[in-house]
Amino acid sequence: MRELKQPRAVATRDKVVGEAGRLFALKGYHDTKLEEILRAAEVTTGAFFHHFKNKEDLAFAVIDRHMENRRRLLDEIEQQTAVPHEDDPLQFVFRRLDAIQEMLRQRPQPKGGCVIGNLSTALSDSHEGFRKRLSECLDEMAEEFQPQLTAAARKLPPRRRPDCRELARYIVTVIEGAIMQERAHGDAGLPARQLAFLKQHLKKSFDR
Repeated sequence: MRELKQPRAVATRDKVVGEAGRLFALKGYHDTKLEEILRAAEVTTGAFFHHFKNKEDLAFAVIDRHMENRRRLLDEIEQQTAVPHEDDPLQFVFRRLDAIQEMLRQRPQPKGGCVIGNLSTALSDSHEGFRKRLSECLDEMAEEFQPQLTAAARKLPPRRRPDCRELARYIVTVIEGAIMQERAHGDAGLPARQLAFLKQHLKKSFDR
């Protein structure tokens, strides 16, 4: 019986996390009530508390799942594209940006922003645990770019080399800001245009 119950329990937990992530992205953490998540996931209160201590515990699970899915999807998209020439590290940065653009295009729900961005806005000032975890997520996003930026910077004269850690964070700032503006302006094409401007800026920054 335990083997029969286990897949069902995993499916229930995944459904709760998935619906919570969708609602947090759409409405934000504070405006999403626990009862609303339970209705959307079609689970009972008892089933919820079997898997989670409270709404905060659920939100941490949403963050973990979002980052896992993000890593997997971006890697899958990149595997479908040509590998850039190793002599041009900046092309690896552009490849990742292209993967992010494609990931945004493939989003299953047309509404709702980045759950990491939404939770950062809602919780970083009031909850130290969330602030720390969300900071780690944003730094993880930046670290996807930093090694290749550093490799590209080595090709420049020392006086022209940028702070690649801050530049990587700047890239994440553009991405997250573009997602926010996409929602505010109701303009699905805005992220692609902003990423195109970002590429132009990076090319100029590393032009020898």
